[in-house]
Amino acid sequence: MNSRRFLLVMRLLGVGWYMAFCIVFGIGGGIWLDNRLNTSPLFVLVGVLLGSGLAFYGVYKMLVPLLTGDQNGPGSEGS
Repeated sequence: MNSRRFLLVMRLLGVGWYMAFCIVFGIGGGIWLDNRLNTSPLFVLVGVLLGSGLAFYGVYKMLVPLLTGDQNGPGSEGS
């Protein structure tokens, strides 16, 4: 496996972990708030929605440079 392909695989693995992290922490925060405020399942649903929204926005921002061919990321000045 060449280094370019390896870097692509690592970036895609990072995207997957980022999505899981956002959604799991959104659910965990919702469960914690529901237990504290006795409002089940209100904050779990809010956590799922916020976590999913944040995950998809972040994935979009991470994958646009891959799809456009800009390997340096957004806002970079190609030197």
